[in-house]
Amino acid sequence: MATARDVARRAGTSTAVVSYVFNDGPRGVAPATRQKVLDAAAELGYRPNALARSLSSGRTHSIGLIVPDICNPYFAELARAIEDAAGVRGNLLLIADSALSAEQERRHTRSLVERQVDSVVLVSVCDEPDLGEFFEAGIPVVALHPISDRERASSITIDYEAAAQRATEHLLAHGYGSIVLLNGPVESTGARQHRAGFDRAVAGAEGVRAWTIRSEISRHDAAESAYTLLRGTDRPRAVYCTTDEQAFGVLYAAHRAGLTVPDDLAVVGFDGTRNCLVSIPALTTVQQPTEAMARRVVEILAGRTVNDDPVHEVLGFEFVARASSGGPAPGSA
Repeated sequence: MATARDVARRAGTSTAVVSYVFNDGPRGVAPATRQKVLDAAAELGYRPNALARSLSSGRTHSIGLIVPDICNPYFAELARAIEDAAGVRGNLLLIADSALSAEQERRHTRSLVERQVDSVVLVSVCDEPDLGEFFEAGIPVVALHPISDRERASSITIDYEAAAQRATEHLLAHGYGSIVLLNGPVESTGARQHRAGFDRAVAGAEGVRAWTIRSEISRHDAAESAYTLLRGTDRPRAVYCTTDEQAFGVLYAAHRAGLTVPDDLAVVGFDGTRNCLVSIPALTTVQQPTEAMARRVVEILAGRTVNDDPVHEVLGFEFVARASSGGPAPGSA
């Protein structure tokens, strides 16, 4: 088995330079020299020992990711994007599914601390997740959703309030006179922002009836809640859902209730998963910048410590009008 010494001899460098190349520091290496080392390693079939690298650098080159439900296509797409971005930097992504359980999330927190991951990306099921174990272990955290603990944890998100307002204004521009907000099951920071944007949009719309219902973030739960709503005497003309998964449930409920989308009921989602393109009809949605978010979170976590000041970034979103809401609203660009 080839060693770092063999690679250094072949490349005409020192073993320290080989270490700098494969550990990405602590000292920089000239591009030409780096390429010589990589070429020599490829020729010799050299692979650095991950355990030895961890012992010498004090880093495991691993990132923990906690998501609420890996079966949700949005979180699956997010995990894939983060894994791709982490891999470019030589990091392994450890994915933990909290299964919509706060207790499971706490267990995963302890497990990732025990495995000494270098950093953590968190999408919590809690409005105020307990991050104390991470901070005590010196593990920096970036949340990919609105958080209340902005003094210690960093965050990358989009403006949920602006997105909800944009989606609701789209429905109003179509002339729909009764609109329901299908929010999440708990009063989280994100849920409050969705409601604030929804309320702001309808506040200036004369004669429009608007109200809120809740469901779990799943197609099945949303379908049951929506079916009850659509079979009642006070059926709305449009529904804004705070996730695509809920929106798909509403589409099913409309079909079950004998309604046509969008002629009888308009539906808008939020997240922008690939499934939006293959639903019937295609789903209007707020497109989250999943890949940009993934690249940015890995960039922020590279070399970050818990002593650094938190970073809070708000990325842009795209509103994509499709058939489920009646397509682009009249007069829209």
